Amino acid sequence: MRILAAGSSARLVEVGDLTEMLALYRGLDSARHGRSGIVDLVPGARTVLVEFDPDEVTGHEVDDLIWTTPLDHANRDSGGLVEVSVSYDGADLGAVCDLVGRDRDSFVSWHTSLEWTVAFTGFAPGFGYLVRPDHQFSIPRLTSPRTRVPAGAVAMADVFTGLYPGASPGGWQIIGATDHVLFDVDREPAAALLPGHRVRFVEAR
Repeated sequence: MRILAAGSSARLVEVGDLTEMLALYRGLDSARHGRSGIVDLVPGARTVLVEFDPDEVTGHEVDDLIWTTPLDHANRDSGGLVEVSVSYDGADLGAVCDLVGRDRDSFVSWHTSLEWTVAFTGFAPGFGYLVRPDHQFSIPRLTSPRTRVPAGAVAMADVFTGLYPGASPGGWQIIGATDHVLFDVDREPAAALLPGHRVRFVEAR
């Protein structure tokens, strides 16, 4: 682990991998509810940005909190559960099935069988990067990204599943679609998927 100062009121914590990041994020998220001063946590693939109020907590205290947060486990029950209905009929579903060595029904059964976790968000408002422990196979991005991916597209790339909250360019391989509202500025919170949330996909009938 490496802790870097990010101005006078934040720390950028670098860890070894995504599993350690999830453990650190969840540990800090749990700890900050029992103390004042931690303003926000922003997870990334291998980093967590810790923002704090220097009038309430010192940088040294934040450093101590970070160093004492264990990285060897992540509580999978720490986030709320979101159920997302998916029509598995995406343009790249066949290619993804071939890549992972499954037929269509076996792939859908696998994709819906266990909970996924929102590791972090980015790319677009409401876009979550979802992971699950048994998915270690890296799905390649398209060699030529699409100029327009429709809102609600469910896609995969690297070890992640992602859901496009709005129409945008994109290079992920599309496996299906959902009508779940992923981002709404008039809703609180606006994003349906937040870091730490658990997600269960259900095949639409």
